[in-house]
This record gives sequence, C-alpha cells and structure tokens, in this order.
Amino acid sequence: MERDEYRRLFDLEDELWWFLGMRRVSSVLLDRYLPPRKSDHSILDAGCGTGGMLETLRLYGQPVGADASPQALRFASRRAAAPLVQADLCRLPFTSESFDLVTSFDVIYHHRISSDVDALHEMGRVLRPHGLILLRVPALNLLRGRHDVAVHTRHRYERKELQEKLKQAGFVPEFVSYLNCFLLPLAILRRGVDRLFRPAHQGSEVEPVAAWLNQVLLRILMLEAKWIRSGTLPFGLSLVAVGRKRSAASDD
Repeated sequence: MERDEYRRLFDLEDELWWFLGMRRVSSVLLDRYLPPRKSDHSILDAGCGTGGMLETLRLYGQPVGADASPQALRFASRRAAAPLVQADLCRLPFTSESFDLVTSFDVIYHHRISSDVDALHEMGRVLRPHGLILLRVPALNLLRGRHDVAVHTRHRYERKELQEKLKQAGFVPEFVSYLNCFLLPLAILRRGVDRLFRPAHQGSEVEPVAAWLNQVLLRILMLEAKWIRSGTLPFGLSLVAVGRKRSAASDD
C-alpha cells in the first residue's frame, strides 16, 4: 500500500464501525479463552499494520507488533502502545516458544503470503505449548469484489477449510465462526451493483460513512459479538478462529 493508504487506515481505526466492532469481537473471544486478564501474558500481533489492535491487546498482556511494511510501522509508532518489529510473517525474528498468544487479523489471505499454512506454522513455532492463536480472514469466494482487488486478496476462506489449515499447522481449533452475518445481504447487493453498473470503480470498501450509519453498523457488529459469546454464526463476510497449539506430548 501507499503511504496515503496507511494514513487513511490509521485515521479510520479509531472511529470506523468495522475496526471498533472487530476489536469488540476480539475482546469477547480473548475474555473467553485467555482468562483472567494477566499483565504477564506475552502477545504478538503478527501483521499489526498501523497498530489499531495494540492498545486493546495491552489489556491482556504485553504486546509486540510485527509487520513487513516500514510505512505501516511508522504510523503504528505514533500510538506508542507496544514495541514494534519489521518482520515477514513467514520468517518471524523471535525464538521458538516466546509468546502465550499470537493474533493475526486479515493478513494470511494477502497475495504476499505465498503459503498460509507456512505462515500458520511460523506463528505456531513462536507460541508456547498450549498457546493461543486468534485469527481473522475474509470469507466466501463468491463475495470477491473491488475491495479484494484493492487490498490484494489472494484467497477467501470457507469455515471447514480454515479449520483444516489450523490442524495442518499444529493447532486444535477451539472456535471458528463466520462474522458480519447480518450485513451479508447488503454486501452481496452492493457488490452486485458494482459489477453491473460500476465495473471500473476501484478502491477499498473500508471508507468513512455518515455518522448515523457508522453507529447503526457498529451496533450490528456489537450484536454479533454478543452472539459469539455462546455460539457461532452460519455465514458472513469474515471468519474468526481461535486455535490452541498442540504440545509435543499430545502429538505422540
């Protein structure tokens, strides 16, 4: 991405419904699988971008942000929420079994990641036995649109596929659910309109909206966050997963 794109994301992360809602979803899952909140948990946000999740992760331990883009890290450094490291997701510069939790939000789908399973293996390598991974990816290939072109999407995932990839990488899937379920019909309609009437229109769908609409969309995501406290959603624009690293003893 260009510097202006990172600046736009940096500005939107603290106010746009998508980012605020996804933080709430992440907090619900971390409260469920990483209780109690402990300051001594070591946390890696792999592919931290401009650092929008780091402040939330500080509630659960001591985060480190890693990203391949020096431009993204320059913006993340303005938040001063955690140490930052420039790193390729498939070659993390950390010793094995360094972290209790690794998070990776909308990263392994990217065309720069040549093998998502390799990336998951690498994240597993730096996790301690029984450590957790919290992962989010785009879902359902039928939803491909201009947004995927803009953000260089290599792949959109099915639920069972993501579960299998976690297993291949040495994780036990604890929770896998679709997200943005209630907004799926609107997304399908919007992308259909784009294909029919605006085929040349380019750019990401992560963009500012009117304040009233921002609040409506945020409330919808907050409702989904409540839903996944005790269940899963059957379809949606995204997938979220929690996996637990298998120990060597459990592999035998």
